Parts: sequence; structure tokens; C-alpha cells
Amino acid sequence: MSISVEKFVAPIQELGALNVANIEKLISLQVEAIEEAASIAVESLKKAAAVKDMEGARSYFTSQSEVVKQSVESAVARSKSVAEIAQAYPASIKKIVDKSLTIG
Repeated sequence: MSISVEKFVAPIQELGALNVANIEKLISLQVEAIEEAASIAVESLKKAAAVKDMEGARSYFTSQSEVVKQSVESAVARSKSVAEIAQAYPASIKKIVDKSLTIG
């Protein structure tokens, strides 16, 4: 009984492709988070620099609670995406392994 090189290598290639796809998704989520954080920081600094009096300061600090709320919501959404990737990974590996173990 001989196993062709292609049959031996195919699951390794599939696992590699799966890993690359997951890494790309995770990096994309990380870049999105960094871009969002940088944008929020710059906007916050601009608004803080524009404060001229106590009413402006009060308005600025009040608006920051909404900014924080939105940031937390975005972080939670990204965390859910990461969890989905992590949960799907074992099933994807199992599918590749099961397929490679089939006779034929």
C-alpha cells in the first residue's frame, strides 16, 4: 500500500492555509482596533484643546462617557469575532484530519 505524496502533503497545505486565513482575520481585527483607538485619541485631543471655559470642560467630559461606551462596545464586538475564530478552529482542523484519514 503506497501513499501518494499529494495525499500526504494536501492536509499539511490545508492546515497551513487555515492558519494563514485565521492569522489574517486576527491581524485585521487588531489593525481595526489600533486605527479606531488612534482616531478616538486624536479627536479627543482636538476637543480637549478646544475647551475654553468651564461649560466647555463640562461638555467635553460628558461627551467622553459616550466615547468610552462606544469604544467598549467595539472591543466587545471584536472579542466576539476572536472567540468565533477560536471556536471554529478545532472543527476545521478535525475536518481536515478526518478527510486525510479516509481511505481511497
